[in-house]
Amino acid sequence: MLQPLIQKKGGLPPYSVRISNRAKYLQLKISAHHQVEVVVPKGVALHHVSDFVEQHKQWIEKTLVRIKSHQPDKIELPYQVLLNAIDEQWQIQYDSTEHSNVQVDIDHNQLTVRGITETEQLTVLRAWLTQHAKTCLIPWLTAVSEELLLPFKKASVRAQKTRWGSCSSKRHISLNRALLFMSPAAVRYLFIHELCHTKHLNHSTNFWRLVAKYEPGHKAHETELRRASQVIPLWAS
Repeated sequence: MLQPLIQKKGGLPPYSVRISNRAKYLQLKISAHHQVEVVVPKGVALHHVSDFVEQHKQWIEKTLVRIKSHQPDKIELPYQVLLNAIDEQWQIQYDSTEHSNVQVDIDHNQLTVRGITETEQLTVLRAWLTQHAKTCLIPWLTAVSEELLLPFKKASVRAQKTRWGSCSSKRHISLNRALLFMSPAAVRYLFIHELCHTKHLNHSTNFWRLVAKYEPGHKAHETELRRASQVIPLWAS
């Protein structure tokens, strides 16, 4: 799991923990999508994290309020969707005369999203994104799995808020639909990361050694994934 420790304490939103070889002290980071991340220097015991977060509870709450106040209350519906991972560009049109459904014109890469209200249309569009991610990402993951001889048992696609992917002890891999907006190289790295968890369900030295075997430039891809708020549209998050 790329950001494995998701915890909740004292009314705080979930937060993720990232081990860093470069960090010299505990740090808090909050993304534009309200994702709270604690950066932990390598060698620092993780039991210190909850106390650190609790000590900075007021700062976190104030920062989340400030970020929200600078964001529009209304999510604008897109008229064009760029899916970098699979090199697709879709044109979107909306129809408020019928109840929720979506019509897909593959030949012209066009979607007609139907719904009486904009909220309904947004729900339909997000459902299409999830289904399209399943159609595209799972076969891709399967191909990488077969290439690396790292099998998994089951794969699913969801709309996670804090993780790009996860792998369970039963070798069930879950992927974030928003991966469709990332670069192909970053998506392939995420696949490799989760597939390596089928061998090492941790972030031990052996795990990172296996990751580096298949993707020597994994640190650059991790950086891209952490900066995802720059490329993922608000409607899809």
